[in-house]
Amino acid sequence: MTKPKTSRICLPFPPVSRKTDFLLGGLFSSIHVLLTTMVYHYIPDPYMDEIFHISQTRSYCSGNYTWNPLITTPPALYVISMPFCGGYERYVNSILLFFAIPAFCRFRRMFVRTDVFLTASIVGLLPILMTSSVLFYTDLLSLTSVILGFSMQNPLTSAAFFLVSILTRQTNIVWAAIYAFSVLASQTNTNQSRTENMKNIVFSVFSLWPFAGLAIGFLGFLYLNNFQIVLGDAKAHEPKFHAAQFFYMVAFCAAHAWTQILPNLPSHLRHLTDLKALVLQAAIAGIVYKFSYDHPYLLADNRHFTFYIWQRFLSNPAIRTSIAPLYMFSARFMATSTRNIHFFHKFLFVFATAAVLIPAHLFEMRYYIVPYVIWRLSATNNRNKILLFLEITSQITILFIVLFLFLFKTFEWPNEPGIKQRFMF
Repeated sequence: MTKPKTSRICLPFPPVSRKTDFLLGGLFSSIHVLLTTMVYHYIPDPYMDEIFHISQTRSYCSGNYTWNPLITTPPALYVISMPFCGGYERYVNSILLFFAIPAFCRFRRMFVRTDVFLTASIVGLLPILMTSSVLFYTDLLSLTSVILGFSMQNPLTSAAFFLVSILTRQTNIVWAAIYAFSVLASQTNTNQSRTENMKNIVFSVFSLWPFAGLAIGFLGFLYLNNFQIVLGDAKAHEPKFHAAQFFYMVAFCAAHAWTQILPNLPSHLRHLTDLKALVLQAAIAGIVYKFSYDHPYLLADNRHFTFYIWQRFLSNPAIRTSIAPLYMFSARFMATSTRNIHFFHKFLFVFATAAVLIPAHLFEMRYYIVPYVIWRLSATNNRNKILLFLEITSQITILFIVLFLFLFKTFEWPNEPGIKQRFMF
């Protein structure tokens, strides 16, 4: 596939949502209700982070707006979930999924008009997204509001959705900024004079006033919060230059789209032996060796898969540096699958992903959800539909394995006898 021939950094916008988008959303929402009901049957009480999220929501319902200092993210999810207080909070995500799937379809059409429903379904079935959403977690609201923000043409409407995303997870301010920069860049055209380009940019700057409001509001938040991005538990969330997070993310994305790699596997493998690729692999190995960290939460909690990934593989410097070719392979696959995207937008994606992930001290795969979804929805698919169905099958298989382990393979901690612990992402 050749690169798009354009003299302009185009920012495409999708057509209006279709009824079939919402039919697909309704199907996903119905399945989610069934899964959530099953989770309620086996785990009726708040579990893990739900202890904080549900208790804060129920405090709001009772009229108590005192903030729990152990909660790190803003309260958007708690506010919109107040009608579900009393043991139904998890169903909020079932409703959100009804809107998330059409949002995925809209975003997909911004870049690729083929395989819209299949690709949206693949993204909706992302195991870590689905399993976190059957609990009362913030990931689905954060993702849905970011994708809706990107897929709205009106700056005011877009900023409103990004505001919801920021009030769900502070780091989403980065994605809001990326949208604004994309709009500004889309006004430049090499076929126009400098004066005409400047007029277009000035007009766009004024039209983006809602995003200026978001930026000012976020700076005000940082000032009032002593220039800390988290609301609570700041000592456990001090930023570090955790550069390895970016490379963990690219491996995560490629692994979930493994079937799309197969047709061009020989080409990707040959590329790894190029001189330039070898130099980059050496640089990646050095970065991962120097800037990869553990975290007290990671080391202390054997309920998360990341605990075992770190303990058995990534904690060993020799292992995590020796898989630098895997990171290079994954990055090349992601880049070649988005040849339809202008280089400028690719640059913004890499910048935003790095800005969100690298300061995060904790190795946590839920942080990779938004980058994965943005990339996968904008990537082209191989023409062989069998590969898409294999990808969906892979997602479903992993999802049900994880749900099976979570619901039925419980264990106990010696210091908490009689309390069931569960495996999860």
